Amino acid sequence: MNNRITTKVIARAAILTAISIVLSRFLSIFITQNIKIGFSSIPLMLVGLMFGPLVGLMSGLAADVIGAMIFLGGQFHLGFTLSSILTAVIPALVKKYLIKDKNKQFLLIVVSVILTFLISHLLLNSLWLTQLYGMTYPTMLATRAPKVLIETVLNIIVMKIIYNRIIPNI
Repeated sequence: MNNRITTKVIARAAILTAISIVLSRFLSIFITQNIKIGFSSIPLMLVGLMFGPLVGLMSGLAADVIGAMIFLGGQFHLGFTLSSILTAVIPALVKKYLIKDKNKQFLLIVVSVILTFLISHLLLNSLWLTQLYGMTYPTMLATRAPKVLIETVLNIIVMKIIYNRIIPNI
């Protein structure tokens, strides 16, 4: 994790942010109004892991705000912006403070994805959705938990494949 924000870092983070926007807004599948399956978190988690929490924060913010401006469907909610930011920042913090050993890549990926999906996707996004749709929080958690569990496992698998191909080239 590099502490310097260079033009190269900004360009790489911007590409990953753009990929996240495309995956989120155009290549995700809506199961119901409040349940969406996709892989848009992976590019943001990669930004956090590769470039640290500050660049992750900027990428998460940009991904949500730009995505909301491009895709005008639904309501804009600052809570989802916070969730997007945390999607990139949580893996960066895991790498910086919890799992510093470069030989524990798989553990880093597993812990990062689990914490991100638990905090951001299950707990917080369920809260934001209750504010938009008027459901109770326990009901929203119960309906979203199986989706988040499946998506967590799928994201761990895809993240492991991608991480090993991207990180050595950075």
